[in-house]
Amino acid sequence: MLQNLKTAWSQLYSGSILPGVQQPLLAGTILAVDLVTSLLLFYAGYSVALSHITGFLASGILLLAIKHYRSEPKDRPADIWQILGFSILQLALRAGLIASLTLNGVNEVLALPLGIALAGFAGNFSTALLLRLPARNTSNDEQRWLLSALVLIVCAFALRLVFFSGMEVIPQEAYYWNYAQHLSPGYLDHPPLVAATIFSGEALFGHGELGTRFGALLYGLLFIGIFYRYARLQVDATSALVASALAVCLPYFFMGSGFLITPDAPLTLSWVLALYFFYRALVNNEKTAWYGVGFAMGLGMLSKYSIALLAPAAAAFILIDPQARRVLLSKEPYLAVIVAIIVFTPVIYWNATHNWASFSFQSSGRFDEQPKLYLDMMLGNIMAIVTPLPLLALPYLFTRNSRRDDNDSPFNARVRLFIGCFLLVPMSVFAWNALKYEPRYNWTGPLWITLLPMLAWLLANVNNLRWRPLAASLKLLGRPLLFGLLCLYAVLLHFLAIGLPGVDYPRSMARLIGWPEVARNIEKLREQLPDKDNVVTIGLDKYFIASKLSYYGTPEYLGDHKKLDVSGIHLLEGNSLMFAYWNPAENDRGKTVIMLTRSKSDLETAKLAPYFERLSPQVQPFPVYRDDFGLPKKTIRDYYYRIGYNYFPPARPESAVPFVVKSTVKQ
Repeated sequence: MLQNLKTAWSQLYSGSILPGVQQPLLAGTILAVDLVTSLLLFYAGYSVALSHITGFLASGILLLAIKHYRSEPKDRPADIWQILGFSILQLALRAGLIASLTLNGVNEVLALPLGIALAGFAGNFSTALLLRLPARNTSNDEQRWLLSALVLIVCAFALRLVFFSGMEVIPQEAYYWNYAQHLSPGYLDHPPLVAATIFSGEALFGHGELGTRFGALLYGLLFIGIFYRYARLQVDATSALVASALAVCLPYFFMGSGFLITPDAPLTLSWVLALYFFYRALVNNEKTAWYGVGFAMGLGMLSKYSIALLAPAAAAFILIDPQARRVLLSKEPYLAVIVAIIVFTPVIYWNATHNWASFSFQSSGRFDEQPKLYLDMMLGNIMAIVTPLPLLALPYLFTRNSRRDDNDSPFNARVRLFIGCFLLVPMSVFAWNALKYEPRYNWTGPLWITLLPMLAWLLANVNNLRWRPLAASLKLLGRPLLFGLLCLYAVLLHFLAIGLPGVDYPRSMARLIGWPEVARNIEKLREQLPDKDNVVTIGLDKYFIASKLSYYGTPEYLGDHKKLDVSGIHLLEGNSLMFAYWNPAENDRGKTVIMLTRSKSDLETAKLAPYFERLSPQVQPFPVYRDDFGLPKKTIRDYYYRIGYNYFPPARPESAVPFVVKSTVKQ
């Protein structure tokens, strides 16, 4: 396979100085036009986004004009989509580098030309490969898939690399960052591995998006390496590479397994590691693989409890498959359980000393809404996080003859049984839950890992498949969907990082962006209060507002050693998850409280009066906006705030407290 990859790379990499440009003088001219145009517009007061996009277009038009004048072969009309895809991805590389440089301390005036120049160099090894993909009729389909998979993987990792430190953390990431500020063997709503990961990243790189997300990037690299090994247990090298492309390009995996730092990042790594060892233990009958199963399951339980669903999946396979039932007579599966428990011991200890709070929360405590049928929502979530592509492969899971000639199919009955058990048994649990309770959008994401090698093999052999309507759908969706997803990520990340010219942020984006400015404005408000050193700010939602304010209300963002004191809605007897245990309401007795919310009605006097000696007379708007990258200072959405003076917490019976925070949690 390594030789095939070297050959594929030699076909794709042109060795040019800039993407599509090999002559040094021409490359210098194109880059100069790009830089001069971008800087002139920036100094004229236009945004970074408009400036660099215009510079890119100006240099691109000049390059096309020069090539036309020199009578070089024109691009084939069929390649217009490759050119468009390259342009979108290259612009995103530039935006990501500019944003990352700026957020890591480089002045915008320097970050703009430096980002453009670095992206031009990096594009040679990533986005420019798109321009050299062969046309459909110039290579066999398997070879084209090999080249396409290589380009998809390289471009996906390039996007992750330039944006992971150039985009604000989302509320969930900020919440888990708060975990890392209160290190513990366990927490109410998730195990501790994500907290340890963030803590380690910030110990290396300091507080900021780079340190916070660095662990996610490493998890993504490890995930794809192990996933390739898992895929090779079932399919040939080309199909395994295509499967790897699916495992980095489908929405859940692009964002969840190597970009955002949430429990899903270590979970997907643990999941594929467990599948790898389960396959070796159950299908290949390797007894020593059971020790790997134990370690992977324990590691997964330190990430997210849902990996426990692999246990009934394995049990189903063992009960159905006569050959696998023999493992019940060997010691290795039972030793694997012991290994998993040992690895998982910190969480067991924490729960044992905290009234089993986390286990209770993940079972009955999590589902407090009224029962309702949500199967349609579950299906919609699946379509959103993995697209319809894996669903098209499901019928082939139930047939012995997936190819018309049935030659060289790697999916015998035992392999298909393995895939079916490890996909459908966990899926049935989530489907049963969706009969009564609302499913979370990301719950089923890891389940599809087991099916991706089969889907990849079907795509690589699509011309020989049975059931032509399904095969035609796979062929129609395959490459266009994956490259389209990459372009969609590029546009979305560009928009989140530095904006898009002429496109305003929708109101819903206020949860994601503008929070460094929110924290600075809250700090200015605090400074104006008479007792400014005795002020706490709370968010009147479950955890989004408090998490983002905690993250950006730090000296690294406020400067001058300033830090916001932030707490949650539990001060007003609401549910704020772990904030209630990190910051007990009694600790804020007598303080002035700034209350921030999305809904004006949350600040009505009747709701707040029981908790304060007095309230500020009126509810005030608090605009959320961005004030960077030369963007117009437009309000994305108005939040609202009100100030309460001399807070006194309500009496709370001991029975209402699920557990007592002990010394394992830093106050």
